Amino acid sequence: WSSPSYAAAPDLSISCDQLAQPYHRTGDQWTVRAFQDARAELCYCAVVAPNWVLRAVLRCAHKATTMPSMCRLSSLLCRRLPAVSSRTIAPASSLFSCNLVHSGSSGPRGFQEQSSSSQHCLGHFAIGAGALLSAYLFWRQRRTTWLPTVFASTLPPPSTRFNFIADAVEKTAPAVVYIEILGRHPFTQQQIAVSNGSGFVVRSDGLILTNAHVVADGRLVTVKLHDGRQFTGKVEAVDRRSDLATVRIAAKNLPTLALSRTDQLRPGEWVVAMGSPLALNNTITAGVVSSVHRSSKELGIHNEMDYIQTDAAINFGNSGGPLINLDGNVIGINTMKVTAGISFAIPADYALNFLQEASKRSQEEASAERWYLGITMLTLTPSLIMELQQRDAMFPHVTSGVLVWKVMLGSPANLAGLQPGDIIVKIGGQDVKSSQDIYKALEVWRPLDIEVIHRGTKKSLKVQP
Repeated sequence: WSSPSYAAAPDLSISCDQLAQPYHRTGDQWTVRAFQDARAELCYCAVVAPNWVLRAVLRCAHKATTMPSMCRLSSLLCRRLPAVSSRTIAPASSLFSCNLVHSGSSGPRGFQEQSSSSQHCLGHFAIGAGALLSAYLFWRQRRTTWLPTVFASTLPPPSTRFNFIADAVEKTAPAVVYIEILGRHPFTQQQIAVSNGSGFVVRSDGLILTNAHVVADGRLVTVKLHDGRQFTGKVEAVDRRSDLATVRIAAKNLPTLALSRTDQLRPGEWVVAMGSPLALNNTITAGVVSSVHRSSKELGIHNEMDYIQTDAAINFGNSGGPLINLDGNVIGINTMKVTAGISFAIPADYALNFLQEASKRSQEEASAERWYLGITMLTLTPSLIMELQQRDAMFPHVTSGVLVWKVMLGSPANLAGLQPGDIIVKIGGQDVKSSQDIYKALEVWRPLDIEVIHRGTKKSLKVQP
């Protein structure tokens, strides 16, 4: 029981012998050995039978000066073994980070009761010791003569401890939504879904991120949340180049997902694709990152973007859904599938930039004041003027201008005296060639001087937009 790393510790023999006392029976010659891990300042006791059946390994916590009284039974994995050296016992005992439960197969009742307080243990420690002993059995080609019963650990089983994908899904699934665009059947005129996809909430006030091709040209879509609630959503911003879009619904306090930059993403990392393929809500698929930067040119797409390649299954309807890592952060937006095992997602970096730009434009539009006249107008081209003159001999002889087609009641144009049929020929002293000249003049924040032809007569009006 000695080695270069483990020095004998005879001062512990008394403590070890006392702990091993329940094993002493008439006719048996038990040997109690003690050794010390000088590096970790831990000591261990071993109870060995004459036939080298390892009866127990007793672990002492803390330093050698204080631990003899704190030794507890750490393992009772009895196997028929050859001569065991400290090189064998010490590594096995170093796996013990807590006390194992006594099997009760050897020793008197009193010892079982004494050991009942030691029923809190890490399961990996029993597995490690058992694996080591089994390796010795295989190496020595010796058969086991006795295997004790070991009580179950108080920790949850491995099936719950190592479900890292399920943990990530449980945390993120409530923020994933199903998006549907409704239309009319050409023959029955019944309302049907003409397109569908996925998305996820990025702001708790109802802002949803998805693919641009999911919402297509629809301005209104139907959004179904994870909890079953349905809302009518309005498409706010669309970037067809990056294939991203936002949808707004009238809901508050929604669960959200965080987007994460992909500069630290590595091939081989686990990812989870979430969405509603084939309208099957809340579908989960998992895989790994196959490539972090797959150039669009390699895919025959000319948009100067990179894509994340993954073998997680992405099908029709997954588009717009999140591709998350095991931390629950969105690293990509599912966008297309080439074939089984080869799918692609837009990196979250593009989505972060898109959301920032969309927010900036929204704020600028909200702060900008809109000026209007309150008219429906038509630009007069030479061909249109000729046609109108042929239909109505009283139509004025003009070469250009804007025809007032309709005037809104109570609008600035109505209050200034503009009427349907008037032709605007000048505004702000400048000739009017098209309706764009009217829009440009509205950017001037002052009353507009307008010259019109009303029933063949020129009139000057002052309009306050």
